[in-house]
Amino acid sequence: MSESSMRTVVEGPTKMTPSEAFVETLVANNVTTMFGIMGSAFMDAMDIFAPAGIQMIPVVHEQGAAHMADGYSRVSGNHGVVIGQNGPGISNCVTAIAAAYWAHSPVVMITPETGTMTMGLGGFQECNQLPMFQEFTKYQGHVTHPARMAEYTGRCFDRAMSEMGPTQLNIPRDYFYGEITCEIPKPARLDRGPGGENSLNEAADILAEAKFPVIISGGGVVMADAVEECKALAERLGAPVVNSYLHNDSFPASHPQWCGPLGYQGSKAAMKLLAQADVVVALGSRLGPFGTLPQHGLDYWPKNAKIIQIDADNKMLGLVKKISVGICGDAKAAAVALTERLSSENWHVIAIKKSVLES
Repeated sequence: MSESSMRTVVEGPTKMTPSEAFVETLVANNVTTMFGIMGSAFMDAMDIFAPAGIQMIPVVHEQGAAHMADGYSRVSGNHGVVIGQNGPGISNCVTAIAAAYWAHSPVVMITPETGTMTMGLGGFQECNQLPMFQEFTKYQGHVTHPARMAEYTGRCFDRAMSEMGPTQLNIPRDYFYGEITCEIPKPARLDRGPGGENSLNEAADILAEAKFPVIISGGGVVMADAVEECKALAERLGAPVVNSYLHNDSFPASHPQWCGPLGYQGSKAAMKLLAQADVVVALGSRLGPFGTLPQHGLDYWPKNAKIIQIDADNKMLGLVKKISVGICGDAKAAAVALTERLSSENWHVIAIKKSVLES
C-alpha cells in the first residue's frame, strides 16, 4: 500500500498477505486510530498501519488502551479498536471490555494468539483467549485459516455495530503471514427504524390518554443523538423528563421540564415525580436495576403505571421491569414517530372515543 493510496480499499479478488487483508479491512471500516501496546504477535501488520493512515496510540497498560477505545467509541460514535500482545497483553483488557459491554460501545478487540504449530504444547505466552472474554463480547471471531482473515475481520466490525457492543477478533500469530487471494468485504450497517407500526400505535394510544406521563431519557438517547427529539416528545406531552442512571447528558438541565437523574444518589424531585406517573416512557433505556432501585428511603418506582420501553436491543425489552408496550427501535426515530402520532388531531379523537367506550 503506497502513501498515495493509503485510504483506498482494493476491490475484487486480489492477491495479498493476510496482514494486508487485515489492514485493508480496517481501512474499509474507516479505522484511523487504534490503542494498544506493540507486540511481536502482530508485528507484520503493524508495519503497514501508518502507510494505511492508521495511528497506533501506545499506552503503559493494555487496560488503559481498552478504556481509551471505549471512550473513543462513545465520543465518536464509531468503532473503538484495541490490540495487544497475545497472552498477558490482551488478558489485561478484560475489565475495560466488560465496561464497554455494559455501555453498549462498539469496541473491536484484536487478540493475536499463540501460533497454530505450538498450540497445546506450551507455545509462547499460550492461553485460551476466547473463554476469558466470552461473557463480555457480543461476537467472537476466530480466524480459522489465513485466507479468511478479511472475512472474520469485517464480521467483527459489522457485529460490533449491529449488536451494539464489543467483539473479539482472535488471530493465530502465524496467520498474519503468507499469500492469499481474497476480497475485502464492504461494511454492512443496519438502518434502525422507529419500531413496529403496531407497537408504536399502541404506545401512542396509551400516551394520548395519559394524565401524568413521565419520560426516562437513557443512554440510547445519547447514542442516537436524539436529545432534540426527546425534547420535542416531552414538550408535546407536557411531560417531566428524568435522566437514567449515569446518563445526565441525555436531557439538558437547562430545559424547564428536566427534573434530575434517577438511580444511586439521584434526584429526590425526579423520584417523587416518577412515583406519580400513570405512564412511563423509557426512551433508550434498559431500566437496569441499579438505576431503578429505591434511594433516599423512597421506593419510587410506580406500581400501577403503564410502562412503554423503547430500546434498539430487543433482548432488553421487559427484562428488568414489567412493561405494557415494548418498541424495538432507534431512540431518535421512535421519538419522532411518537411525536408525529401525538401531533395528529385524529389520534386524540380516537383516544377520547376509546376512553368513553371503555368506561
